[in-house]
Amino acid sequence: MTSTTSQLEQSLRGLQISKSDSQETSTVVQWVPSKYSSDVSQYVLVKPPRAPCGNRWLFGFPIVRKELWNMGTIAFHHVWPGETLPDNNAYIAMNSLTFLQVYLDLRLCTLAGGKVVGDLKNIPSECVTSGEVLLLVLWRNTEREATCPTQDQVYSLEMKLERPPGWWVEVPLF
Repeated sequence: MTSTTSQLEQSLRGLQISKSDSQETSTVVQWVPSKYSSDVSQYVLVKPPRAPCGNRWLFGFPIVRKELWNMGTIAFHHVWPGETLPDNNAYIAMNSLTFLQVYLDLRLCTLAGGKVVGDLKNIPSECVTSGEVLLLVLWRNTEREATCPTQDQVYSLEMKLERPPGWWVEVPLF
């Protein structure tokens, strides 16, 4: 093995996810005109290249479970107006994602763990546990661009949560 190869291997081992205040270009939320709809002006998310560690990128919001419950309750009342929400915490906990998905007409709405890429200033400390962030995932880099959330769907959640969305590297569950 040459010394250049050895140096490269050492520098690759030292790569870490940035937590600086400067936003990396691959994590910035970008929207481009859709190539799937010709007559409607629709924009889709630009997904970043494959994560350096080989894991998927996840697009969504850092979230606290209480926020999810609150939004699930609101979504329930929009989806089934006039219906009474069962007085059962387990029911709302298990169905909040479904209510939110139906209310906002999202193709994907799930929880996942992710590593922060970029700054931490918009992430509530209660969302972070042992260096991982609880995420409300709206899109993965394995989805087609035509099925990504719309700008309006993302904006609705951004206004409710009072923080912007972003890209995170998926933390696989083992």
